[in-house]
Amino acid sequence: MASWHAKHRDPLFDQPTQAALERRGKELLGAGFVVLGIIVAMMLLSYSPDDPGIGTATDQPAQNLLGRVGAYAASALFMITGHGSLVLALSALVWGLRLMLHRGEERLMRGVFTPLAMVLVSVHAASLVPPPGWTQSFGLGGHLGDMLMGGVLGLMPMPAPITLKVVAFLTALGSVALCAFVLGFDRRELMGVGRFLATGLAIAY
Repeated sequence: MASWHAKHRDPLFDQPTQAALERRGKELLGAGFVVLGIIVAMMLLSYSPDDPGIGTATDQPAQNLLGRVGAYAASALFMITGHGSLVLALSALVWGLRLMLHRGEERLMRGVFTPLAMVLVSVHAASLVPPPGWTQSFGLGGHLGDMLMGGVLGLMPMPAPITLKVVAFLTALGSVALCAFVLGFDRRELMGVGRFLATGLAIAY
């Protein structure tokens, strides 16, 4: 008899309260993602090759906004995936805002493909020419981007300069498409972004 009552006891909260608590929980999780995205963005955007990091020993104070910890973390991320690491910050910010605003939150599982988007952006960044002040032994795509780009160039039968341009074009398109998927955009949102950009270009023209 006691077990029957235990199985059929009333829930602690009614359905409206449970739904409200679930919404608040998603908003709190989204706020955490936004904070994480801002921290990662600050760390990556203030990256300096002269800061202490992996393979760089110096007694000079770190220029990174997050100090020596941020300098070491940024050094590791840039060494592995280069500018592809910025996708990590962008993904955290976008999904944090989606959870807080309850827009497209049902597509959250797309975020698991963020590392794949980072790799593709890394390969595209490897095709770009580093700025004059770039002193690292790897390119803008990190060691991973350089390795994958080298593998692609070795497999293609065309001359390297032509192959590089083709791969840069294809990886640019692929990066935009994959990032749009990873960040949860659907057709309606993409059309809205397209209209906004077209309007902006028309006004600027």
